Amino acid sequence: MIGKIIKLTGGFYYIKSGDKIFETRARGNFRHLKVEPIVGDDVEFKYEEKTLGYIEKVYPRKNILTRPKVSNVDLALIVIPVMDPKYNFMIIDKTIVQAEHQGIDVAIAINKCDLNKEDADNLEKIYKNSGFKTFLISKDDEKSVNLLKKYLKGKTVAFCGVSGAGKSTITSLILNRDVEVGKVSEKTKRGRHTTRHTEILYGDNIYIFDTPGFSSLKLDIDKEELKNYFREFKDYSNCKFNDCNHIKEPKCAVKYAVEKGQIEKSRYENYKYIYNELKERGEY
Repeated sequence: MIGKIIKLTGGFYYIKSGDKIFETRARGNFRHLKVEPIVGDDVEFKYEEKTLGYIEKVYPRKNILTRPKVSNVDLALIVIPVMDPKYNFMIIDKTIVQAEHQGIDVAIAINKCDLNKEDADNLEKIYKNSGFKTFLISKDDEKSVNLLKKYLKGKTVAFCGVSGAGKSTITSLILNRDVEVGKVSEKTKRGRHTTRHTEILYGDNIYIFDTPGFSSLKLDIDKEELKNYFREFKDYSNCKFNDCNHIKEPKCAVKYAVEKGQIEKSRYENYKYIYNELKERGEY
């Protein structure tokens, strides 16, 4: 039988095949082959009535998202809360770099936009101008949710963002069923982690990875690669030097575009910060 792993918990793999879900384990020989089945994998498995099934083959993956560890992702939807908790540009841009590095397309959902329209509009401007499909979302605005739902049709999507961003709320609205939602602590303004395992939630031809929130990211890339993951830089390739890193080099087209307002300043400042962070790590 062939299916997709939609849930991993306690060493058990739950596989969706057709309209049914099968509980399975992985064969012991996977350890010797250094293959670890993960959520999102398309697999071959054996299953008999009233017995535990076993995964026998993992098909090649088109990509892997490392935090959380999921495979075959079509889209990373980065959910940015306007407030409660307040958004963090550095975390957003590092998450984008991580997804781009894995070859995963990115879209932006600016959530709780009704709480601060000015901030929401500014966030939309920054990320739309940087080349990302961007949505303004409010749980009380059915039209905004339906626009996002239409875009996600036929895709396997990893919802990314800090705890309390509203990923579970948006998932519930898109799938038309309740998903556990953590309340935001009044003291810390951080959402409690409500996702205790990695799982694909599905419905209406949309597959969503229900992912734990996170507050920091360590990027595992070379500093010279970083410019490739800021997509808006690609429109400004006529720098004086072909290997320009857009930091201190003279006659840099990217720096000029920032000065002219053609590249968002917040994105460029974060690029420089991440570049120097990667540079310092490489020196030790």
